[in-house]
Amino acid sequence: MIRVMLSLDLIDSEDQRDDLYELIEKQNWKKLNDVDTVWTLTYPNHDHEDEECFTKIKNYIALFFRKSAKELKIKELYYVAQLGNKEVISRVVRKVDGEYKAFIREPYKKK
Repeated sequence: MIRVMLSLDLIDSEDQRDDLYELIEKQNWKKLNDVDTVWTLTYPNHDHEDEECFTKIKNYIALFFRKSAKELKIKELYYVAQLGNKEVISRVVRKVDGEYKAFIREPYKKK
């Protein structure tokens, strides 16, 4: 089993927040109580030791948010996700050259 915890921020796109939440919920993510924009998703049939499973999850999340940003015309969206005990990922989704893309970001500030 692999559990994912995700947090996101919308930039200049607050009017789309409720619609985005609807799309996220349709993908079986569960919103945590009493905190802003933190969601979890469980993959009960994914092997925590299989690196390919983590790659699939990372690709799914990036694709989902690229499609959602395009559909809802979101200006910019930042997200971070903790995938099991393996790693923290950080991405920004924005429209570049007419196409929504997800870009890898460093999850921590450099010292």
